[in-house]
Amino acid sequence: MDLQFRADPAMLPHAVPGGVRFVFDAAPGTCSVALAGTFNSWVGDACMLEYVAPTRWQATLPIPAGRHLYKLVIDGRDWIADPANPWLSEDGQNNSCLTVDETGAVLMREAGLSAAAPGPLHARAALASPDWLRHGVIYQLSVPAFGGDFDGVRAKLGYLSELGADILWIMPIQPIGVEGRRGTLGDPYAVRDFDAIDPALGDAAALRALVDAAHARGMRVLLDWTLNRSSVDHPFTRTHPHWYTRRADGSIYYAVPERDYFAGFDFTDRALRRYLIGSMRGWIERFGFDGLRFDDSDITPCDFLDEIRADLAALRPDIALISQSYDEFHHLAACDLTYEGGTREMLRRCAQGGADGTAFARYWNESTFSFPRGALRMRWLEDKEQGRASDFLGRPAHRPAAAVMLTLDGVPHLLMGQEFDEPTWTGWPVLFNPYQLDWQAFDGELYRHYQTLIHLRRRHTALRTGATAFLDNLPPGAIGFTRTDQREQIVVLANMSSTTLTLDAGRVPVSPLYASGWQDEHAKLGPYGWVIGTLAGTA
Repeated sequence: MDLQFRADPAMLPHAVPGGVRFVFDAAPGTCSVALAGTFNSWVGDACMLEYVAPTRWQATLPIPAGRHLYKLVIDGRDWIADPANPWLSEDGQNNSCLTVDETGAVLMREAGLSAAAPGPLHARAALASPDWLRHGVIYQLSVPAFGGDFDGVRAKLGYLSELGADILWIMPIQPIGVEGRRGTLGDPYAVRDFDAIDPALGDAAALRALVDAAHARGMRVLLDWTLNRSSVDHPFTRTHPHWYTRRADGSIYYAVPERDYFAGFDFTDRALRRYLIGSMRGWIERFGFDGLRFDDSDITPCDFLDEIRADLAALRPDIALISQSYDEFHHLAACDLTYEGGTREMLRRCAQGGADGTAFARYWNESTFSFPRGALRMRWLEDKEQGRASDFLGRPAHRPAAAVMLTLDGVPHLLMGQEFDEPTWTGWPVLFNPYQLDWQAFDGELYRHYQTLIHLRRRHTALRTGATAFLDNLPPGAIGFTRTDQREQIVVLANMSSTTLTLDAGRVPVSPLYASGWQDEHAKLGPYGWVIGTLAGTA
């Protein structure tokens, strides 16, 4: 996220011989401090800090290249962000961040990054992504929740076409583990057979018919892939126990806390890597999937992601790989798209009066120019681990927030039901029991809003690939920016507040394409209003 305060460099994670040193000043009476993060699968007692002086604790840990999230665990009970580190994660989970490069240097995000003063990684070019991903709108769905089975989803493709979504992301469709199952169905990310289809969803012919029908409509289809683990009762835990992480007594485990129905893979085993890549190839070859989304790839070795990319790109040059991470290094050789959740958080802060358009622009610059040049980010208001946008932002702020998200750079993502304010989704654990979206709660006005925004994005290339520049001197509550390409310049203004805002009419000569609450003659924007239009003389 945006940097909230100036840090003391001595207290920030920094490179020393042997790795990265973490320093923490604890309250008197603290008995223990541990470090948990993506580098040790979030195990709360894997790395204990040493007491080195009154209140001072520290530890040095070898950390591989890439972005890492972490928390401090105080007295085995309280998980807190590092109070000395102003850089918090974009995922809404209040994790502290750091990035390590290949030399072992620690790259902390700096305040004030911009096109004129980019971060060191911006000098490196991101992997070139396929145009169909760059220009698309992603719609994530669970087959049983959205349509019941493959045939049910295929029957709803017309609905998605009308909405304008052209990339379907299908959550895991393999059989689910039974041992340790939570709920009656279990976690769909606890895969019991990577090469099979859950028979409750249909057979191979039905899946092929779904993918073919989507392709016939000009859609692409992505398969969600559980990367780091299997279910704890996968047959490989018996036939190939050496493929798994094991304790000293030989028992198999998954290091992430509270996930005892998983068995974690040990990616040092080359045969395991070959098997998993072969399984991925099989789904692409058999069913025509256009790409994969990798679950929890932030705890996957980067060199394995690079291997996957090299192999699958040889099979299909225009493949797209999405990483569930915020890792700059995933863009260099492995993945086309990483998550970008800070836009969602900054929109909430603007709606609640905790940030303004200047802070929003500052965050955009710092997050953009700290990444490799040309890196595609996936912008979202909802994902599988979050509840509904209306609950998070406040219902009135949902519409202007959607207007911002769908006109910014990057690739927009919608979670099933987001477009009609479906009320029952609270996060992916609802899928552990029989669950379907509540289509009876359909908000047609919100659906039409998303539909209009998506079709506007499709009609105007500036909204997909144009340069982004932010407007300054806007009143509190307003976010404003332009998207510019060789054909036109489009201005976007959104009012995240409950009051009418007056803008500088001389600076915002807008010819509206889509607006709500916009009074052109007075340059006023009503509560929670927006205007998307061409700047005078550029259409």
